[in-house]
Amino acid sequence: MDKIVENQMDSLRSHEPLALPANKELGQIEDHDVVVIGSGPGASLAACVLAEAGREVLVLEEGNYWPLEAIEPFSVDELKLKYRNGGITFALGRPLIQYVEGRCLGGGSEINSGLHHRLPDGVIWDWSSRFGLVSFNPVDLNVHSEAVEKDLKVSLAPEGTIPKVSLLLKAGAEALGWNCPEVPRYRSFSSASPEGERQTMVRTYLPRARKAGARIIEGARVESIRPKKDKWLVKVSYINSDGQKKRGFFIAKTIFLGAGTIGSSVILKSSGLSAKSGQFFHLHPTVKWIAQFDQEINYPGLGVSVHQVKEFGTSMSFGCSISSPHYMLVSMSTKSRGQEVVREKWPFLAVYYAAIVPEGHGAITVLPGFDEPIVRFSLTKRDLASLSLAFKRLGQALFAAGAKRLYPSIRGLESIESPADLDKIPTIPSPGSLEAMSIHLTSSNRMAGSPKLGVVDQWGALWGHHDFYVTDASILCSAPGVNPQGPLLTVVRRNLTHYLGG
Repeated sequence: MDKIVENQMDSLRSHEPLALPANKELGQIEDHDVVVIGSGPGASLAACVLAEAGREVLVLEEGNYWPLEAIEPFSVDELKLKYRNGGITFALGRPLIQYVEGRCLGGGSEINSGLHHRLPDGVIWDWSSRFGLVSFNPVDLNVHSEAVEKDLKVSLAPEGTIPKVSLLLKAGAEALGWNCPEVPRYRSFSSASPEGERQTMVRTYLPRARKAGARIIEGARVESIRPKKDKWLVKVSYINSDGQKKRGFFIAKTIFLGAGTIGSSVILKSSGLSAKSGQFFHLHPTVKWIAQFDQEINYPGLGVSVHQVKEFGTSMSFGCSISSPHYMLVSMSTKSRGQEVVREKWPFLAVYYAAIVPEGHGAITVLPGFDEPIVRFSLTKRDLASLSLAFKRLGQALFAAGAKRLYPSIRGLESIESPADLDKIPTIPSPGSLEAMSIHLTSSNRMAGSPKLGVVDQWGALWGHHDFYVTDASILCSAPGVNPQGPLLTVVRRNLTHYLGG
């Protein structure tokens, strides 16, 4: 194989893209011990743990590296460069649900808010019982949670640094007697960085993996994985230095697939490795209010604030969302004066979300000859009723916090100006009226103690195949009711420890 930049972190610092060499052909196949596909949280943790255990690791990432400091968070540029399809991706159904995925080195950790939760005890026992997971209990999992929290410097915000947007949600919730804790984040705080430095994968597990000898190649899209005797043949596509699309091949003794909930299912289905992949797809359906206050609460660089209403367990959750001008203009695009309101009142506006754990589920389908999958998700009538209730409860909290007007993500309803007007939201909204979205995609390759119940076994190994593991949020058994990055890292670390014989 022609020379590839050996020191990945040097390339990251110089902002020079990496690519597969232009002359990689079938006759020049490289043989590797472990190939990790993807570089999101689960894949990066796998690459780090395996490399530090002495395994020879190659990481293949479809997206590219973009320094955190080079792109404004939650900006148009970030959407274009770090999100799959610029963030324009939808799950078909009623309602249509917009979802977003990272497509860059570091995956979702580079674009999310870094809020950290442990998997709730009730969810742990539910998954253990329903899906036959052995040694899956709070005591065992907390050991791995603690290790992840230490690695990623999970911490609360220093005193005096929490913005008004967050404190208003807390005040409104507490006025109603609701629990609204501050959620810790993956942040490294110091006197030089009072706002905290985000502990994404390109600042944590990927540099550790590289230091331990792992090679990282960006711009390499895995098209298929096929068995080759007792190993695996990985077919990739890439763009060479002349802008031409080329293909390359790698041999791996062991595969760790972490291409994301959608991407991993696409690879498994395209490769003919799992007929069930994609059948158990889950997400957190989310709706939003834009709240207008009579005080300035918004400013450039606000980010996503840290309080979440947890009064209602995992069934529904409320929090602060992205409130940048671009995102808000998109959210208000269906209101008659929405664009004008944002331009005139943006410092007085903030976006808040309500998310539920649904009864419904979805599916991921791959059609021959098409690069993009068909993603579907169906909400039940009970789910629609839950979203209505979540809308009203969050609205109550925002009015209790002093909001003067609320703009809902419901077509045909311009605004709400008092708590009494919350009854204008139907008990069961029309699916076509809801402007729903989700950033928490899970479970398309859920783990289970039986191949009848899942795609991978209780340790992440792909049913029916040898030396093949899935290591992203697709293995979570269902939508967990909390931000899934913490639960994912905990489960992946548990699975890796078992794989290494710990």
